[in-house]
Amino acid sequence: MDFQQLEKSISQIIPLDKEDYNLVESLFNPLKINKNTHLAEVGRPVKYAFFINSGYIRYYKTLDSGEELTIHLYGPNNFATSLNSFFSGSVSDETMQSLTDCDLLCISKEDLEKLYATSPKWQYFGRKLMEGFLIEKEQRVIDQLSMTAQQRYAKLFEKERNIVQNVQVKYLASFLGIKPESLSRIKNK
Repeated sequence: MDFQQLEKSISQIIPLDKEDYNLVESLFNPLKINKNTHLAEVGRPVKYAFFINSGYIRYYKTLDSGEELTIHLYGPNNFATSLNSFFSGSVSDETMQSLTDCDLLCISKEDLEKLYATSPKWQYFGRKLMEGFLIEKEQRVIDQLSMTAQQRYAKLFEKERNIVQNVQVKYLASFLGIKPESLSRIKNK
């Protein structure tokens, strides 16, 4: 399994030396999964965080009505997990599902804690990663409240073109908070 993408992503936040590369490769485990594999399920604790080498994943909530609301879409070179369940050990209220075949690298919470314990730079890495997640979540709420559906789609297309081009319209529409028919009209403009 290829660790280069993960190591490149990490090295954008902290410098890595040979010892760090060896540590990463000893704590992250390769995982190949097929399309429609569940990585997190309602009622079960999430045991792993994932780095996506290739493929696409959606994180969603199923309402009592049966409707699925896409909370997040993840593509290559991104970390994915249920933050609440992974860090607290509680059961997940959401589902995480592969939308394509995926090549992943996974790390358990215990191994992540080992990584953080090796040096302050790994703690810094974890903090910067969490800051990035929080900023992204806050911006998504602001965008949802202040932008039109067309503006949200344009922003997603600009920032995450690979997701727009590789994820089904129904999941993109749900992520944007609109109906698939509305997204089709927006895309055709």
